[in-house]
Amino acid sequence: MINPILNLKFKGAMWYQGESNTGQSNEYEALLLSMIGDWRERFNDREIPFVVVQLPNFMQHHKNPVESGWAGLREAQRQVTMKLPMTALTVAIDLGEWNDIHPLNKKDLAFRIAQQMEKMAYKNSKVISDGPICEKAVLKDGKIEISFKEGTDKLIQEKNMKGFAVQADRTPYRWVKASTVGNKVILEGEFKGKVLKVRYGWDDNPTDISLKNEAGLPASPFQIDVQ
Repeated sequence: MINPILNLKFKGAMWYQGESNTGQSNEYEALLLSMIGDWRERFNDREIPFVVVQLPNFMQHHKNPVESGWAGLREAQRQVTMKLPMTALTVAIDLGEWNDIHPLNKKDLAFRIAQQMEKMAYKNSKVISDGPICEKAVLKDGKIEISFKEGTDKLIQEKNMKGFAVQADRTPYRWVKASTVGNKVILEGEFKGKVLKVRYGWDDNPTDISLKNEAGLPASPFQIDVQ
């Protein structure tokens, strides 16, 4: 489908897709990595900026931690933008609607995409285009400290945050107490086990999550191993 336009020059590409892949979310990261690489090869430009629009919140909200194909696909989208240069993630986890796969709020979404392009394609380093980008989770003094990419980590301070769940040694995920302390999120609880994982906003429609930075941009839902 892109062959007829291979002779054109583009400032960047915006990719908003994934709803039809939520049933096989574990395959999506490889597919998207391959597609971006293929486009860049065909257009003979290895640095075409790609903005990936993450799937918004949709369908049912669950009271307890669940497995979610929508959350899994969002994580695949996040991983692609963490691994490939000249890519960025536009988070829309607060812009969806439970009963409409095509949310009505296009204005705020368009603004966030434009901010990403302003920074990547037009090299405007003054633009804050990302919400908090999770980089690392560490178990320290009986608590889990989650840190974020520099430049995205001026967090809005909040106590009793929701949406954080921890898994130990493949047992079921359980909610834990969370709060922002400076530029980190601190999780408190009984963390027993050799293998710990943290999930944030892991649901089809995580309506009660609130992690943002001072620019007012939301953090992407994520899954991360605890060091």
